[in-house]
Amino acid sequence: MIISVINKKGGVGKTPISFSLAKDLGYYLQSNDNSVIESIYPDMAKISSNPEIIENCVYDFGGFVSSGVLPILKASAAILIPTSNDYNSILRTVETIEEIQPLNENLFIVVTKTEKESDFETVKSAINQHFDNLEFFELRLSKAFKNTIETGLSLTELYHETPLSKSAYKTVYRQYKTILDLFKGE
Repeated sequence: MIISVINKKGGVGKTPISFSLAKDLGYYLQSNDNSVIESIYPDMAKISSNPEIIENCVYDFGGFVSSGVLPILKASAAILIPTSNDYNSILRTVETIEEIQPLNENLFIVVTKTEKESDFETVKSAINQHFDNLEFFELRLSKAFKNTIETGLSLTELYHETPLSKSAYKTVYRQYKTILDLFKGE
């Protein structure tokens, strides 16, 4: 299975989500954007300006859509589009959806960095003004995302690390697991 994570907006959580999914699924991880993935996921992650299409891979695409990305988006079983609750993020997300929906309609919007229920509903409502039939997921604001990149542990590994981490990451892990479960059974 091929999973792509993309948004033209940076800073919405593409890399931590991509990394966690790849590691938890035992998939490869490729990116067209410079990041730490090769050092935190050795032998399984690769950064390339022209990523290759391979099975069992999660693609973490930087804040741009280049020509080499298009065939991968077409071949993806699912495309996750992380966004956050700020005007610019929503605007760039709408632009991203407009650009890639004609290539692949298997889009899932992941609303990140929410602090209250209304944040999720605000983003959902704003995007639904432009598109029908999109599925939305929420990932609450959490240090877990920063910690995945700093430690090289996936969200699942962080959650299971200690009793304290189970308490600290309970909500965001439960939300993340609903996304992960989409791909576990294929």
